Amino acid sequence: MTTRSSLRMLTIAAVLVSVSAVSLSGCALQSPSEVTDAEARDRFLAVIDETQQLVGGAWQVDDDPTPRGCTVPVWVAGERYPALRVSEDPRGDGHADRVQEAWEDNGLEVDRSLVGDVVELKAESEFGEVYLFRVSEQAMTLQGESECRPA
Repeated sequence: MTTRSSLRMLTIAAVLVSVSAVSLSGCALQSPSEVTDAEARDRFLAVIDETQQLVGGAWQVDDDPTPRGCTVPVWVAGERYPALRVSEDPRGDGHADRVQEAWEDNGLEVDRSLVGDVVELKAESEFGEVYLFRVSEQAMTLQGESECRPA
C-alpha cells in the first residue's frame, strides 16, 4: 500500500470516527480553551453573574462546586462545573431581550423559544460552555455548565 493511499485511509477513518462521536454524543466535542482551569471556570461564572446582575431581583444561588464528568476530544475524561440560580422576583419586562442582547454581544449564539408562558434562551460558547435563562411572570432561572476541561 502506498503512503498516499495509507494517508487517505487514515483520513477516511478519522472522519468516520468523528461522525460517530457526534452521532453518539448528540453534539460536537469542543477542545478546551487556552486558559487555565481556574480562568475557564471564572469566565463561565462571570457570564452567569453578569446575567444575574443585568436582570436584577433577589436570587437563590445553588451553584454546585462539585465537577461533573464530560469528554474532551480524543476521548479524554474531563470535568465541567454547573451553576444554578433561581429567582421568584421577575420584576419588570424585557428580561429575555436584555439577556439575549448581552449574550450575543459577548459572542454567544442564542436560541430563543417559548414554552407555554416561559421564554427560554439557550446559548453555547465556542468552547462548549452552555447557558440557559428562563423567565415567566412567576420566576426566573439561570443555569449552565462550564467548558469541559481535562481531568
